[in-house]
Amino acid sequence: MEIAKLAKSTLKIALIFAAAAAATASANVQNGGVKTEKSASARGENAAVPTRGNPSDAKASTRPDAPAREQIKFESFVNPDWEKWSERSYYYGMDKNKVPVPLFFDSSISTDATIMVRGNNSHKKRWGLHVFEAYANDDKSRITMILNKHVEEGLPVAELYYYASVYGQGLNAYNWFRIGSDVPYHSYMFSRDRAIFYGEVEMRNIFRLDNIGKDDLLDKMPPKEQIRERAKKLYPRENFKSSKDCDHARAGVGYLEEAKVLKKRALKNAKDGSIFYDKDNHIVVIKVDGKWKRLPTVDLPANVSYED
Repeated sequence: MEIAKLAKSTLKIALIFAAAAAATASANVQNGGVKTEKSASARGENAAVPTRGNPSDAKASTRPDAPAREQIKFESFVNPDWEKWSERSYYYGMDKNKVPVPLFFDSSISTDATIMVRGNNSHKKRWGLHVFEAYANDDKSRITMILNKHVEEGLPVAELYYYASVYGQGLNAYNWFRIGSDVPYHSYMFSRDRAIFYGEVEMRNIFRLDNIGKDDLLDKMPPKEQIRERAKKLYPRENFKSSKDCDHARAGVGYLEEAKVLKKRALKNAKDGSIFYDKDNHIVVIKVDGKWKRLPTVDLPANVSYED
C-alpha cells in the first residue's frame, strides 16, 4: 500500500511540473496553432499541451489528480500560417490545413520501450504513407520508410530509401543506401535502379537469371496518353478503396514501361561479366572482352533429375 501511495504521489508531482513547464513556455495559440514566446519564430518550436484522458478527446483533462490509468497525451494544433510550412521539406506531401504543427523536442529522445507509429489518421503522415524520416545535414535529403504505398507480386510493400534533394521519382531522386557498415567500398549499397555488393554473396537457394526477350525491351517511353489509357483498363477505379490507391496502381504501369527502357540501356552499356538468359532464343549469354557470347550447355545425364 505504501509503495502504491508513493507511486501515485510521484505521478502527481511529475504532472504538476509538466503543467508548470508548459505555462512558463508562454504558449500562444494563434490561428489554431501553438508557439513558444521565446523560440518559435527562431526555430519553429511549438509548445506541447499535455493532456490526460481518452486519446480521442481533444479536450482531455490536464488536472494532476486525474486517474492514473488514463493515457497521457501531448497535442499540437493546426496552423496554416506556421512559418515552416513555406519550406518544401515541410509542406511537400502535407496539407497544412489538416496537419498539426509538429512538436519540437530540443534534446535527444531516449526510451526503453517500443516506438509505435499507428496506422490511423493517415492525413498526418507525409502523403498519408511515411512512417519515418531522418534528414541529412542539408535538412532536405532524407532516409524514408513508407508502408503500403504499393502492392507488388501480390503483397503490400514496405519501402526504405535515401531520398535526394531532387524531388520526384526520377533517376536522380535517390542516393545510395548502404547496409552492413559505414566503411567506404564495403558492404552492400542500394539505389533506385542499381545495387552494388562489395562483399561476398552466399546464396542459400536457387539463383535465377533474368529472362529477357524482345518484349521486355524498349528504346523510348510510349506516349503518356497511351500509358494512361492502358492503366485505366488494367486498374478500374471501382476495384480500389480510394482514389489514391488507384492512382498508385496506375502509376505503376508507366514505371513498368520505364523499366523496359532501362533494361535496354543496361544491355547496351553492359560490362564484361554481365550475364542473362535470352528467353527468345533459349540461351544463356555472357559478355566477354566487349562481346556478348553464348554459354555452351549440355543435357543432364539420364539418371539425374531435379523435378522428381
